[in-house]
Amino acid sequence: MQKSFNLLTGLFLLGTTSVSMFATDWLSGVYINQDKKSFMDEVIFCEDGKAYAGMAPRKYEIVDKGDEKFVILNSNGKFTFKISENKDELFPADKFTKDWFTTATLKLDPKRKDKCNW
Repeated sequence: MQKSFNLLTGLFLLGTTSVSMFATDWLSGVYINQDKKSFMDEVIFCEDGKAYAGMAPRKYEIVDKGDEKFVILNSNGKFTFKISENKDELFPADKFTKDWFTTATLKLDPKRKDKCNW
C-alpha cells in the first residue's frame, strides 16, 4: 500500500511540475513602432505564438534570460525585443533588430483590439 501511495504521489508531483515547466507567457495586443521611418509600422501579438507583422502571419516565442524576458519574432529573420516589466513596451535587443526593424521602441496601443484569425 505504501509503495502505491508513493508512486501516485510521485506521478502527481511529476505532472504538476511538467505543467509549470511548459506554461508559457504570451503577449497580446498591437505594438506600434515609434520609428516612423521603419517599413514595419506595427506588430499584432496574440496567444499561442501567433503574430502579424510585415503584412503576413508570423510566429513568436518568449524566452527568459536571467530575470529579463525577450520576445523573438520570426519574420524573414529573428527580431529580438526586451519586454518591459508591465509588457507595454518592447526594446530592440540586438544589432539585427536595430538594423532591420527599428532603433526605437514598440509601444502597446491599449485602444486597439486586433485579433489573429488564422
